[in-house]
Amino acid sequence: MAALTFEDKQINGLIKKFHVLLGKTVAGSEGKEAILHSYGVGSSLDLSVAQLIEICNALEQVLNPKLAELDRNRKRLIASIGAWLRAMNRIDNIQIIKAVACRASKRDSFNEIPIEQLRSLYSAFIKKKKDLAMVEKLTVDELDLLTMCN
Repeated sequence: MAALTFEDKQINGLIKKFHVLLGKTVAGSEGKEAILHSYGVGSSLDLSVAQLIEICNALEQVLNPKLAELDRNRKRLIASIGAWLRAMNRIDNIQIIKAVACRASKRDSFNEIPIEQLRSLYSAFIKKKKDLAMVEKLTVDELDLLTMCN
């Protein structure tokens, strides 16, 4: 018997998780068939690792709505920090964005940031971006005025 590779073990674990989560929801066999059909497969064995992770995350969010809200607020914070970095003509990859969020929240991990702080930071970075845009506009207006005077 051949030894299982890391990917095989990962897929087996995700398939088990998929079936456990599916059992906790009231989707039943019709729900399972609908999920599999939406991915164009007939069996959970035909799903890729990425697809299994996506499905399991969606099922977990159905089972726990607070996770969905937390995820939504994390994505909003990521978007606001990314927009702020782009407004400053800085590189905005996900590692930099998460590092900025961790530093602003004084947390070691992005996923440790509580929902209240996610909301607060989102608002703060939206305000920072608006302030940056206002300063840019005022600077351009002042430079235009000075060039007209000369």
